Amino acid sequence: MADILPLIFMYFINSILSVVYTRNFLKEKHGKRIILAVWVIVYFLIQILVFIIWADRFPVGKVMGIILNVCILLFMQSVFFLKDIPKQIFITVSFVAGTETAKYMFVTFDIVVSGWGNKVLDYLLAEEILNTAEKIEAAVTVYNVLMAVLCAVFYFLLLTGYLFLISRKYVKKDYPLQTHENAFLLLPCIAALCISVVIRLIISILNNGLGIVIYEVVPEIRFWLLFIGVLMFSEVITGVILFQKQIQYHEEKGKRALLGNQVRQMQKEIAEIQDIYTDMRGLRHDMRSHLANISLLVKGTEGSMNEELEGYIGKMEETVSRLDFTYQTGNLITDIIIHQKGQDAEKKQIPFQVDFVYPNKLSIDVYDIAVILNNALENAIEACGRVEGEKQISLRSYVKGSLFFIEAENDFVGDIVIEKESGLPVSSKGNEKLHGIGISNIQRCARKYMGDIDIAISNTNGEKKFCLTVMMNGKTAADT
Repeated sequence: MADILPLIFMYFINSILSVVYTRNFLKEKHGKRIILAVWVIVYFLIQILVFIIWADRFPVGKVMGIILNVCILLFMQSVFFLKDIPKQIFITVSFVAGTETAKYMFVTFDIVVSGWGNKVLDYLLAEEILNTAEKIEAAVTVYNVLMAVLCAVFYFLLLTGYLFLISRKYVKKDYPLQTHENAFLLLPCIAALCISVVIRLIISILNNGLGIVIYEVVPEIRFWLLFIGVLMFSEVITGVILFQKQIQYHEEKGKRALLGNQVRQMQKEIAEIQDIYTDMRGLRHDMRSHLANISLLVKGTEGSMNEELEGYIGKMEETVSRLDFTYQTGNLITDIIIHQKGQDAEKKQIPFQVDFVYPNKLSIDVYDIAVILNNALENAIEACGRVEGEKQISLRSYVKGSLFFIEAENDFVGDIVIEKESGLPVSSKGNEKLHGIGISNIQRCARKYMGDIDIAISNTNGEKKFCLTVMMNGKTAADT
């Protein structure tokens, strides 16, 4: 019983941590409480049955035990969680690699602490404190339970820390793993498994009569075995970190390329609109001059057609007036973007309020502001377009010292999910890789100027509002 108790504790810890670890990566098929309870009970009983009860009749080797454990976990994942084979393989292999590494560190810890415990028992016997069979039996029982608890706590802390770091560093959990990427993640885990198997074999052989001698003759081995275990944990965790950095780098590179394309396309379109606007401004000036002359001629002519002509000319003047941009922000580029988005909102019957002034005195590239306005207003129009009943989009800007603020607020329906890792809303569009970059592009432009974004979501009597605030520092070289 003294030898089995630590194993029971260890298998129970594995049962709890395995489902908690798996839930961080995969989506459940059933309710969370049901999965947690059933998984812990079933996996615990399977481990007891296979590795303790059946171990005498059907001995399982170290390697076969690992393979069997992997198969059991994969089967349970397929029963309780949605299918994602590449990720399931990584979760299982990384978990088993952690348990196997923690096991040999657990054995090392057990041998070291047992040596200290035996010295305490020898002292108590030598001092005749334990002078009866009943006292000796009670002391041994307490000693065995205490040792099992200490080893279980040690094992739990090791495995929990390892799994927690992997879960935390594995940021892009929704990222679909490719074959070569999965191999990159699995190789450190497999290496850790192989090393742990070899070390456990050595320990089990030495422990059959020679283990204590080795630890007494070479006491440094206690430190080195534990240090090797820490290195193996670090190897797996470092592999996860490098993989995530690689994903983030490629995503950032792709987003920057898309942002660059967006800016270039915007520059091309705005250049074309500027030419049209220049021609329109000249045409508008000439048309007003002609209309003024015609109006004078009409007023100087007597006849029944005067009133009709005056009404017709008045309508022509109204038409010419529409050629002007509705919003005068102090910069032609921002005039064009806000004018276009205002027309889009008008088509969808969305009231559009603007109080925006371009910060001419700050050193902020107008195209960065253009990217912010284009993405913010596009998202606002799309979200507001789904709202039935009263709705509105408002855009405003203001300057405080060298700081320039842009605020875009709109009504919306449904729920907005904020991604934990980035702090940005998750795209509601079908293809997140193509469409879920609007807010991140806004944030990227803000951070170019030592700024950032802030998102506020409110719900007042069922009216949901989304408010995006962008801050940019437009400090000039003379200010610094």
